[in-house]
Amino acid sequence: MARTLTSAIRLLDALTVAFRGDQHRVQVLFTFDGGSAFSSRTLRMLQELGGTVVPWDEAPLVPASLTVTASENVDLDRLSAPVVVLPHGIGFQKWVPDSESGERRLSGVVRKEFADRPDIVTVVSHPAQREQLRTVHAGLADAAEVTGDHVHDRIRANLRHRARYRAHLGASRGTRLVVLSSTWGGQGLLGTRPDLPERLLAELPRDEYRVAAVLHPNIGTAHGPWAVRQALARAVDAGLLALPPEQGWEAALAAADVVLGDHGSVTLYAAAADRPVLLGTFGEESVPGTAAARLAASADRLDLAAGLRRQLDAAVEGHVPGRYADAAGYAFAHPGEGAERLRRLLYRIIGLSLPTAPQGPLRTSPLPEPESRPVTSFEVSGRLSEDGRTVTVERFPAAVRRPADSPGAVRHLASWDSEPDVALARSASVVLRAPASPADDRTGAEWAADAFEHHPGALFAAAAEPEGCTARLRDGRTVTVRSLPGGPHAPDPCLASALIYTLLRAGAPLRGGYRLRVGPGVWRCEVRAAPPAPQM
Repeated sequence: MARTLTSAIRLLDALTVAFRGDQHRVQVLFTFDGGSAFSSRTLRMLQELGGTVVPWDEAPLVPASLTVTASENVDLDRLSAPVVVLPHGIGFQKWVPDSESGERRLSGVVRKEFADRPDIVTVVSHPAQREQLRTVHAGLADAAEVTGDHVHDRIRANLRHRARYRAHLGASRGTRLVVLSSTWGGQGLLGTRPDLPERLLAELPRDEYRVAAVLHPNIGTAHGPWAVRQALARAVDAGLLALPPEQGWEAALAAADVVLGDHGSVTLYAAAADRPVLLGTFGEESVPGTAAARLAASADRLDLAAGLRRQLDAAVEGHVPGRYADAAGYAFAHPGEGAERLRRLLYRIIGLSLPTAPQGPLRTSPLPEPESRPVTSFEVSGRLSEDGRTVTVERFPAAVRRPADSPGAVRHLASWDSEPDVALARSASVVLRAPASPADDRTGAEWAADAFEHHPGALFAAAAEPEGCTARLRDGRTVTVRSLPGGPHAPDPCLASALIYTLLRAGAPLRGGYRLRVGPGVWRCEVRAAPPAPQM
């Protein structure tokens, strides 16, 4: 039984873990209770995945052996089969408004009118949650099953793929991946700080950080995917990796260097995977005495009045393994056994023996596929060393950058000629040639002439070369940058052109050897300038 997108995602995951490969003995049918404000997109997701969906009015006619749901708020009168209620987060850690009465209720606990039903099994991940359930209803607590949590187990197993996930998300060696996680509602991280994604991208140099966002599915179902995309549009333009709610966040947690979160379950999953955690907020709707509350007592808080980069770096560099062991130990029993214990429970209720197969029920997560766009304009800062031989460059996405004073630095706006924002394109001091289609057969000189015509603020236009770049200045001069053997791969044209721009503004010679320093990377480069070609 599916109701909300959040619970349907968790339901599908659990059913896949439990019954994968056994469809000759177990038939799974879905039915959809669309009575929630967060039900939108749920039915479509079930249909697109190829599930057989029985109309809600016809569900009582199905001779089911077992009813499984990850939503405690469904109408359990619909089916007479035994009911297993799965968690769609970690335990009972949040007070939420009840859609029926309007009062506040404990998330994860079935509605009062069904609590006395004798065949309801509530799945919990730790015995402490069963005792918490006992304070609400003793019968539900007595029937509850402690299985551990296969999602936690999977995130831990994902750590062996950490390098693959990081590479796929663009977090190369020397790059830190910041994962922002927000639960839904006004007390969640985005509810209290909607500008935080843009601020992160504005303060973190592009060549040293990547930023991904994990948003609770209710955010999209409440406001609509279009509204969420609009709200995040500038951040995505600036390089934000927006992960879909269906999958990807577990892999992102394994890949993360630091997780910036709130009182939602994703933050606790990150801490239990021993990722450094910073709390950007912690809502009053969180329930005292839970594992999440223990995390709140041990994790550092983000000071939004101070610079973010310093705090994120301190969280990474000061992290002590095992720091959140108390919170994790209070959230998850039977580590590594969650999938098998859940499978045993469901097969036992159905009355079938477990399948015999060489494969276990737990599988690691696929590569994440976030919504993302290439950054096409940068605010670039270049600084020439006192000895005049090293240029240090930092760049920030221009879509969100708020230029700050940088004494001694030379700043400019660099845009690829594919930049869609008209204002940024017209303001660029440096125009960069985007990878051309095969049909674009313009020579470098022809392309530069077009660039100068359409980018009136440009000082020069630069295009990538196999070992660096070539820049054509508006005054007709040509400057080439070549990276010398023995270093990393050639710098991209934005970085190589930043070397040229800094030398120009500093009045340094456009010839000879220079070092280009970008974050942890250093290139040895040869710069050569040629005078304007004679006019025929």
